Amino acid sequence: MKKIFILLTAAAALFSAASCQKSPVEAKNYGYLSFGEFSLGLDEAVETRAAANGNYVVIVTDSEGKEVVNTTYGALLEDGDYQITLPAGDYTLEARSTKDIPVAEFEQPVYGTSKEFSITAGETTYVGDLVCTLLQCKVTVSYSDEFLASVTGAGKATVEVTAGYPLEYVLNANGTYDQSAGYFEVEGSTMTVVFSGNIEGKSQKMTKSFTNIAPKQWRQIKFIKKVNEQGNAVFDIVINDLVDDETLNNSLVIEEDTMGDDPDAPKGDGGIKLELDYEAGCDPEITDLENIVIVPVATRDMAMRFRATVPNGVKKFNVQIDSDNDSFLSAVDAAKARELDLINPLPDNDIIFQVVPFPHGQELLGQTDISFNLDAAQDAITIYPGRHTFKMVIVDQTGCKKEIPVVMVVE
Repeated sequence: MKKIFILLTAAAALFSAASCQKSPVEAKNYGYLSFGEFSLGLDEAVETRAAANGNYVVIVTDSEGKEVVNTTYGALLEDGDYQITLPAGDYTLEARSTKDIPVAEFEQPVYGTSKEFSITAGETTYVGDLVCTLLQCKVTVSYSDEFLASVTGAGKATVEVTAGYPLEYVLNANGTYDQSAGYFEVEGSTMTVVFSGNIEGKSQKMTKSFTNIAPKQWRQIKFIKKVNEQGNAVFDIVINDLVDDETLNNSLVIEEDTMGDDPDAPKGDGGIKLELDYEAGCDPEITDLENIVIVPVATRDMAMRFRATVPNGVKKFNVQIDSDNDSFLSAVDAAKARELDLINPLPDNDIIFQVVPFPHGQELLGQTDISFNLDAAQDAITIYPGRHTFKMVIVDQTGCKKEIPVVMVVE
């Protein structure tokens, strides 16, 4: 009996000593991360039909950004009670439908979520339930019936959130248009929308910017035609928003350019001029911009040199082309050049620039002095007898506008 008592006492002492010692994990400052109660749901607030499935990527990184877990939601579900040992510290868990978010792509939504947590030595941390939401801004484009009724040629809406990564939504000449959803990674908070196309027989362009762009939004862009207080028809871009977790404020509009005449434009022409440039070698026989007579001569071409002066800098520079020669107009129409936007020309306009070498491109923006050398235009124009009018429509940075016709008469 005494031996039994001694053995029991020794065992009790050993058990007591063991219970006072820390476990190997705790002694080494480690804890557990358990996925035993982990579930991944999906918030479909932006009306996308995707569902959280086994292909979702699950990544855990430590405070230094090093990956300690890289697996899939499906693998965790199969394991049932997946648990790993981690050093005590701070961590971040991310779950995504794809690992990478494209900067801008059509029909490529990415859902995901993140959660910060801490591992405490000797304890188990449970991931629990997480809900994935859209990580991008969804954008769709539409047009009012009044706007579509004014469409006389193909066009496009260009949407850009990250500089250099635009998406183009095509508008066809018959009024049908691209209704795809574009998904944009949100780096900043501004979205720029540009429309360019043929409206009411003219090449038109307008730009508008919207702020407060964020993930989990659906920005529904709509191009409309409306009548302003002065009774003039103007075009505009409006936007509706569906947001899952916040109410949008009313300060979306930052800037806009309306197509057509601006009733609030400054009065006067801002000192805008277009003159014959004799210093650059303009032929002295040319004395009137509105009556440049070109007589086909095999031995000599005329030097046609002009100079545009825009004291406040160029904002818009268009050329409207007309003629009493139907064959000439047909050639112009083939190049979609009845109204040339010299700053933002269409690709088809390249043909007209080969014939009439107007200066063009973004470099014209802000220029105060622009030289024109149209000597080469004579070779093509001389085969079209008649009166050809090139109306220069110049708008400066303050909104002042001047229209200056240049008329070439081929005898």
